[in-house]
Parts: sequence; structure tokens; C-alpha cells
Amino acid sequence: MKFYADVHRSKRNGEGFRITYSTDGITFRHVDSFSEVPAGPGDKLFMDTLPPQHTDGSIELLRKGVEVNYLRRLTLIEKMRREHKLPKTARGDIKALMSIEERWFRRVT
Repeated sequence: MKFYADVHRSKRNGEGFRITYSTDGITFRHVDSFSEVPAGPGDKLFMDTLPPQHTDGSIELLRKGVEVNYLRRLTLIEKMRREHKLPKTARGDIKALMSIEERWFRRVT
């Protein structure tokens, strides 16, 4: 299963990051750490960026057998939002991520 995640600053005082993820582009969930994403062995996670605060959570996913990928160029999200006329929100960013080819993502090792 493929998971798409948008990492963004939380609204609470601008401190920390919040993760919004989806598998289908219709249902969206919010978590505070990658370790809370219900991905299992053989699943793939595609995200826009990997902040240093979430490195431990992504390592935990790697240990579970999840393939973790992050976007090589963040400007692609903006380009896809314009092309598909998506809003500049977490949901819009996830839908933009879904339309980007896998070759534009770098695998985390």
C-alpha cells in the first residue's frame, strides 16, 4: 500500500510539526510522529520533506520494513498544485504528491 504524507508546522504556537497522510486522496489522517502511521512491511511512504525532528520515526518505519521516500525538489509540489488547481493546504499538497512520478522521490536508507 502507498502512503502519501505532508509534513507541516503545527498551528500550536508554530512549534513542532504535524503529519497529514492519506492512502487514497479522500480520507486524511493527522499524526504527530511517523511511528503513528499504520504502515507495515512492504508498504511505501512518500512525503514532501523529512525534518530532523522526525528522523527517529522514519528509522522506526524502516525497521518495520516500510520503504520511506522524500521528494527531491519541493518546487514540484507547487508546480503540480498549479497544474491541477489544488489549494495550498495539506490535502492539496498530498494530492499533488500523488500526481508526481516515483522517480522524483529519493529513498531513505
